[in-house]
Amino acid sequence: MANNLSLNLIDLDFDTLKNNLKNYLKQQDQFKDYDFDGASINVLLDVLTYNTQKNAFFYNMAISEAFLDSAQLRDSILSKAKELNYLPRSARSARATLTVNFTATSDNQPYIIPKGSSFATLIKDTSYVFSVAESIECTSSNTSFQFTADVYEGVYVKDSYIFKSTLEPQRFRLTNRNVDTSSLTVTVYEDGSTDGIPYIFTNTLLDVGSTSKVFFLQASENGYYEILFGDNIIGKKPGINSLIVLDYRVTVGSKANGAKVFVPNFDPTSPYGELLETLDITVDSISSDGTEEESIDSIKYYAPRHFPIQQRTVIPSDYEISLKEAFPEINAVSAIGGEDMIPPEFGKIFIAVDISDVDGFPDSKKTEYYNFIKRRSAMKPVFIDPKFTYFQINSLVRYNTNITSSSKLTIETIVSNAISNYNEEMLDDFNVLLRTSKLSEAINDSDMSIVSNTTRVLIYKKLEPVIGEQFSTVIYFDVPFDVYNEYLDNKEKPVYSTTFTYRGVQCHIEDDSLGNIWVVRNSDANKINIIGEVNYDSGTIEINNLLVDTYEGSSIKIYCDPRDKDIQIRKDTIGTIEPDGIDLEIEAIRE
Repeated sequence: MANNLSLNLIDLDFDTLKNNLKNYLKQQDQFKDYDFDGASINVLLDVLTYNTQKNAFFYNMAISEAFLDSAQLRDSILSKAKELNYLPRSARSARATLTVNFTATSDNQPYIIPKGSSFATLIKDTSYVFSVAESIECTSSNTSFQFTADVYEGVYVKDSYIFKSTLEPQRFRLTNRNVDTSSLTVTVYEDGSTDGIPYIFTNTLLDVGSTSKVFFLQASENGYYEILFGDNIIGKKPGINSLIVLDYRVTVGSKANGAKVFVPNFDPTSPYGELLETLDITVDSISSDGTEEESIDSIKYYAPRHFPIQQRTVIPSDYEISLKEAFPEINAVSAIGGEDMIPPEFGKIFIAVDISDVDGFPDSKKTEYYNFIKRRSAMKPVFIDPKFTYFQINSLVRYNTNITSSSKLTIETIVSNAISNYNEEMLDDFNVLLRTSKLSEAINDSDMSIVSNTTRVLIYKKLEPVIGEQFSTVIYFDVPFDVYNEYLDNKEKPVYSTTFTYRGVQCHIEDDSLGNIWVVRNSDANKINIIGEVNYDSGTIEINNLLVDTYEGSSIKIYCDPRDKDIQIRKDTIGTIEPDGIDLEIEAIRE
């Protein structure tokens, strides 16, 4: 028998496996000098190699699916997340707010707008249905009626089950995988009663006793969800032969965002038919917040981070993870302990939130997030508006025309997309770090014809002064500024602004390298008036009593040249690159 140490157990390539089998057989006395390639045994070797490679692939994939990090199948990932008590987020319905006015005889008021009453809308030639989530009672002292309601995309469906013997395993699965689980209600009808008992969703065992009418929710196979009841020790178990009704909304997710016009599918005076005029609908807020089911990458990220939190928030990262899990519309969130504020405010946690596709931080969202986090918080949560610092990217890009047929415009588009991708992957969040060298690498790697780039990064803030009113403000960049020689004739200073009208003259702001901020006339660069000062080391600009007649665009941009080309943004500030913050000069060369 040959020495088995000659076996190669690492390489799984087909040809390598087959050669390993040949080499093994050649070491046997029976097969010395045997022509394996010219004999029938070659076919058998192919079969053995095929079987070996297939088994190796199968076992590799099977073992990979047993771990959250390496799993690729959604069912495997959901199974591992379940062990961490993590409930993957379902799709969420888009929401709009409507105010409806109608005229009726008022003979049979109050008129009840039942749950599920729907409105139709059209988005890009596709129709969608938005439904009322809760019944509304509508009354009036005359014949004019009005109600305001949040309506959610999707229609309501019901699944019904009979609770069988407790000795038999039974599953209560939602039959539509496109469910918005936030809309799910569970009602139990016991002993043939027509009065249902509502069961409330809970994701914790805290304060759940033997008589608590609660249900639990978990992900099931093939992307479905199922509910579970208690066992009369933790949570009340429905009685035998009870009717269980699951009522929920089926949604298309983000596809229904952006609806602006709605048409009613119902008569608010039904069944009396007393409507005298058609409904007048005002859209208070267009549809938004619709999202798809949680992605595989998101589950992999949040499931292990969810487990240590255990339904409570103590340290800042707990607040960030809890909010991101619960509200998919959140683009970025940053929590800062009150002890880190200036001045310190102990016993508080300050939370800044950036919401996708929404300008600012609406008060309605602050209230919604506060109510959610307060029940879990060990400190007093204080929601604050996020601050923004913007990066201005100025880059000279040279590309070799000998190795590409692309035009300058094509190269410019490629580079612009590369910068946007860098922003999406590395920036556009709180507490980010922009490394100019890494950005330059991303530009060079965006196309094989690019031979070099010279990239300069500035940062800017936006001011929106009230026209015709004096204003004073302090702008905190929180990064040191570069300082230029005051005697050099630089076109751009370390601090400067976009154009605005001051005392009827086109002007801008710039510093004088001595710490003063001047209003400077555009036409001849003459300094008109000192209106503030700059601290180059702290990155602070103070503006006093500036009166602006008009300004270009939606804001005045204040630019600065950071001293360090690796730019660190504060934890309460979002650093991002706007599309119009990319200024490219493309130069074609031949090498």
